[in-house]
Amino acid sequence: MTDLQKTFAKGVYVHAVGGPLTHNAGCLIEGLMDLGIPVKISTAQVTSRPTSMPLKGKDLGALVSPPYAGFAGYIIDISHTNQHAPFEGATGHIAYLNQSDIAAFARVPDGQLLFAAHDNRFAIKGDARQPIAFGLSNGLITATERRAVFAKRTRVILRNFRATLSQSVRALLDITFVPALERHVPIARDILAPDAYLDAMLDSPVCLAYGGEFYSPIMGNGYFAKHDPTLAAAHAFAQLDAPGLVLRWDSFRLWESFAAGCLTVHLDFAKYGFALPVMPEAWTHYAPIDLDDIAGSVNRILAREKDWPAIAEAGRAWAIQHYAPKPTTERVLNAMLEHG
Repeated sequence: MTDLQKTFAKGVYVHAVGGPLTHNAGCLIEGLMDLGIPVKISTAQVTSRPTSMPLKGKDLGALVSPPYAGFAGYIIDISHTNQHAPFEGATGHIAYLNQSDIAAFARVPDGQLLFAAHDNRFAIKGDARQPIAFGLSNGLITATERRAVFAKRTRVILRNFRATLSQSVRALLDITFVPALERHVPIARDILAPDAYLDAMLDSPVCLAYGGEFYSPIMGNGYFAKHDPTLAAAHAFAQLDAPGLVLRWDSFRLWESFAAGCLTVHLDFAKYGFALPVMPEAWTHYAPIDLDDIAGSVNRILAREKDWPAIAEAGRAWAIQHYAPKPTTERVLNAMLEHG
């Protein structure tokens, strides 16, 4: 028995506030199962993208339980509310989880551990906050094992973004980056059904997997502090080290691209402050975009075409090593222990 199995022998309870368990919660449940740690849940409902769906096909009814005291650990998923929800009666290790698009503005009381998606190292919200990735489900890893050999893939670049709000990064790159890239490589823009999308991704060498919303901090704006103090409080950061940010940058598409062994294209993680427990390296695991040099970014991607297969496979290996359910859950449980 491992140390984590001993420490969490009484099980971990995963609770969703205001809706079904989210993708992150489902992946953590898969990780707990992989580690042989007992798990109980507040609901059998899990929401995710079909291609990334965790626990697909599993009957979760037997795991549903009231949130009684006595579990070794509690993970409270606040993604649907984006607000702290006190969890009464819990005596074990407690952590909060948030993969909301606006998780950057969520805060739990000082001393409470929060795992938040979309984190940016230029904007620090709380003292015990740790980044978490959308990551990979076991089903996604299995589904992408049948990917085509890179050299035999159709030379086309996937741009498979549904129209949605608060995606100004994609809008900007549709105006600048995509047309420049399309002069050299065909772009596939069709919005495909899940199964067809997976097939297309497994046969495509390159996937545009970026996303995000440009954000101008309003901390220094006295108008909001005076006329809307609640909004001003939500937009207050303990530390803010940039005049502008890219938020909401993580996505299902990013990890699906990694898993499919595509050359994954995203903004430069280091330059734009994207925070993950284990960072990918530009040109080793993905192809970066520099917003200061769109033309140069296109040229560098094209100039390195002979390296696309190696970068794509390294990206898949990196993602599975660090962001499959088991390593993700090990990291979360160890952080809960260290936090006390």
